[in-house]
Amino acid sequence: MSDEAYALTTAEQARSWPSRRILWLQLFLHLYWAGSATAGALLGSLIPHSVNGLDFALTAMFTVLALDAIRDLRGDLPTPVLALLSAVVARLSFPDEMLLAAFTLFTAALLIRHRATGRRPSHV
Repeated sequence: MSDEAYALTTAEQARSWPSRRILWLQLFLHLYWAGSATAGALLGSLIPHSVNGLDFALTAMFTVLALDAIRDLRGDLPTPVLALLSAVVARLSFPDEMLLAAFTLFTAALLIRHRATGRRPSHV
């Protein structure tokens, strides 16, 4: 599963899509992602070192995906807040293992939230 496929299939409108459509979407987006990554690896060496700002493109893409996901939450503000807090705590406490620590903290926070409220978050 690619990030793009996840963002599309967790949106509200995707709930009515048949599973066959989601499967094909996953397949084509994965092939697109793998093909683009391969082309980027092969052609990346041709980009001159003087090009500035290209390293920010992936960060910008993830920012846009995150903003779209937050807009689609519709009232489930605690989920992105828990994610942000998990990332900040992980960065301060475990800077060398931030990603693993943030995922662990976020998962633990979601489990505690589920147990405390007795309901599942709407989009996790």
